[in-house]
Amino acid sequence: MDIKTLSEALRREKASPYLQELGRDFYREAGELFRSMLAECRRIRDLSQLSMKLAEVENIKNMISDIYETRERKIVSSALYYVKSGEEVEVENLTKEEEQLLEEIIRTLKAGRERVLAGFEGEMGDTQQEEMEEREEAEKEAPVKERGVRFVTVRILRDLPSLVGVDGRVYGEFKAEDVVTLPEPNARILIERGDAEAILIERS
Repeated sequence: MDIKTLSEALRREKASPYLQELGRDFYREAGELFRSMLAECRRIRDLSQLSMKLAEVENIKNMISDIYETRERKIVSSALYYVKSGEEVEVENLTKEEEQLLEEIIRTLKAGRERVLAGFEGEMGDTQQEEMEEREEAEKEAPVKERGVRFVTVRILRDLPSLVGVDGRVYGEFKAEDVVTLPEPNARILIERGDAEAILIERS
């Protein structure tokens, strides 16, 4: 690795919201470059040359730090995504050190979620289940009239046998001149056949 490679890596990382491919051993190689530059400084006796070389070393250090911090932000965002989505963690484009970092962040975030939210989610889940069961039971016990079925009050014009309404209930037997309330579909059939006449249509 050289300064040009390091500079290009920083440029690409800054330009993209996604982690760029650096190689699994990027930080090791960057560290070797940094240490080799320091070693050169120790061999320089000319103060002006030493000053220039130290500035170069400082620049390398800053670039490595900038690359890491830029990628660190992306890794933290990825960790949050994986924890919330539950998707399998992908380590593509991560260095060895970053892969370990990502795993540690995910473990910490999951532990925090379980510690803080698990109790609430459990209680809410139980409450929601109880409410659903109560609603289902109430729905079964409630008259069909309360569940959205329109009813019609009719006068029976001739004797009729019992019938099963669309609400599942049995109505009748009927005698001529009986006034009864039936589900609208059943009442309509009787009216169309001339077996009854409408008196009142009730809304559901």
